[in-house]
Amino acid sequence: MKRILITRSVEDNARWAEDLRAADLQPVELPCIRCEPIPESAALLALELARCDWLALTSRRGARAVAALAPGGLPDGVSVAAVGAASADAARALLGHCDLVAPEQSGHSLAVALAECASERILLAGAQDGLPDLRDGLTTRGVECVLVPVYRTYPAVPSGTRAQVEADAVFLASPSAVEGLMAQTDLPATVAVVTLGPATSAAAQAAGLTVAAEAAGRDLPAMIHAWRSLDAAHQPPDCRS
Repeated sequence: MKRILITRSVEDNARWAEDLRAADLQPVELPCIRCEPIPESAALLALELARCDWLALTSRRGARAVAALAPGGLPDGVSVAAVGAASADAARALLGHCDLVAPEQSGHSLAVALAECASERILLAGAQDGLPDLRDGLTTRGVECVLVPVYRTYPAVPSGTRAQVEADAVFLASPSAVEGLMAQTDLPATVAVVTLGPATSAAAQAAGLTVAAEAAGRDLPAMIHAWRSLDAAHQPPDCRS
């Protein structure tokens, strides 16, 4: 059974581990990030929710942070858009509804779909310094949007002893995960690097890793598909550049 190193937070790793086992893959857990809501964003979030007709989310964590910072719920008339199935499910559970899901589970796809809705103003709620593909996709189409950072992602603090990794591939879903991984272990050259999106790929390359595959979508199934396509070609490249 192929071993997949997963590098998200403790909570998110646990969810991914279940899904990997269901896909006949063996998860190897190494938490590389930690996330916290940004309490000081609550006032700005409330102000912008009152001014926008759409709220756009690109992760479950964004939905959780909005729910925590706006405990009274969303104002009437605010529709919710999500980049993928996981963020859509979180929006329905925590915010009451999800009205639009990106057809191709990417920021660009969501930008195209939202632009077609002729929205007057869109609130993007996500990580600090996040959502560049969605924001750029909307602004180039003349759609007014505003980003409110509702959570921060930090690299995990090293324990002092570098972890020994035994895996066939590592799944990296954010630049912070790349930083947290490199701070905790020396990745063997035989481990294939699979990333989620161009920002993570760029961070991996800047850290001296060679990206073997980049997922086309924004969720774990897309990463599994990218890995299996690579594995099927029997060409696992060295991960060091």
